[in-house]
Amino acid sequence: MAAAREMMGQDRGAALFRLADIPDGTARGAVLGDGAARLEVLVHRSGTTVRAYENSCPHVGTPLDWVPDRFMSADGRHLQCATHGAIFRVADGYCLEGPCAGARLRALPVIVHDGWVLLAEA
Repeated sequence: MAAAREMMGQDRGAALFRLADIPDGTARGAVLGDGAARLEVLVHRSGTTVRAYENSCPHVGTPLDWVPDRFMSADGRHLQCATHGAIFRVADGYCLEGPCAGARLRALPVIVHDGWVLLAEA
């Protein structure tokens, strides 16, 4: 995967996952960089639509998942913060309920290219 990230990163962006590795209706997490450049990302897939957000709750900045790749609410319709239970719309990261109601997750630009989900260059 590192070679794919390096290859893709040269012209399109940083490779996060193969689209096929994100089951429909679920989300996966990835970490890019380290130290001050570290970025935790969550990627949600709905059919061929892919959305990415910084994996950081706007309430206190903790990652949304306590267990790796466990981002979805019990009904599978929303993203949920494991720390305080905040519920976010998948479509735009808007917090519907919880201590950060009205805030949003920070959206990140992604594209799908040759079956890979890529974090697009900003």
